Amino acid sequence: MTNSEAPKAERYSTDLLKIPGMAFEITEPDPKKRIEAYIQAYRNPEMAHVQTFDLTFMRDHITVVSASTTPEKTTAVFEMKAAPLFTNRMGNMHGGAVAMIHDMCTTMAAAPLARRDFWWFGGVSRTLLITYLRPVRQNMDLVIECQVLQQGTRLSTIRGEMRDKRTGQLLSVAEHNKASINFVEAKSKI
Repeated sequence: MTNSEAPKAERYSTDLLKIPGMAFEITEPDPKKRIEAYIQAYRNPEMAHVQTFDLTFMRDHITVVSASTTPEKTTAVFEMKAAPLFTNRMGNMHGGAVAMIHDMCTTMAAAPLARRDFWWFGGVSRTLLITYLRPVRQNMDLVIECQVLQQGTRLSTIRGEMRDKRTGQLLSVAEHNKASINFVEAKSKI
C-alpha cells in the first residue's frame, strides 16, 4: 500500500473541547486555581454516568496543593492517598496506576502555561517513562511533584516525582513527553 492509498487519520474536532475536563480554563490567571478548575470539570454532573479510568481518579482521588509559573520554572504539587482501587493483591499500588497518576499530574502541571491555541488541551503522550524505586503501599499518603522542563509549540517534557508524604522517600520518577494536537472546526450537522 502506498501513502496515497493509506486511510487518512481522522482529525479531532473542536466539539471534543466542550467535554468537561478536556481543555484547561485558560481565562483563569492563577496557576493553582486553573488546575483546580480542570479537576473540578471532572466532577461536573454531566459526567456522573461516565466511568473511565482517568475520570474516577480525577473526580475522587487527586488534590492540587500548589502550582506556580515564572519565566524560569513551572511546577505543580499534588496529594492523594493510595486507595485500594489502585492496588494489587499484594497491597501495593499497581504499576499501571502509578503510570496513570504520573500521566495525569504531569499533564495538569502544564496547565499554567496554556493559552488559546497553545496547549489549551493537555496534548497526547508520546512517551511516558516511569522508574519504580519503591513499592507504594495501600493507604499511603502521597505527594506528586511535577516540573515542566520544556514546552515548545508542538512538544513538551515534564518530570514527575512521587513521594511518601510522611517520610519524603522517593517512590517513583516519571519523564513525560507530550505532543500538542490541532483541532479542526466541527462541521455543522444541519
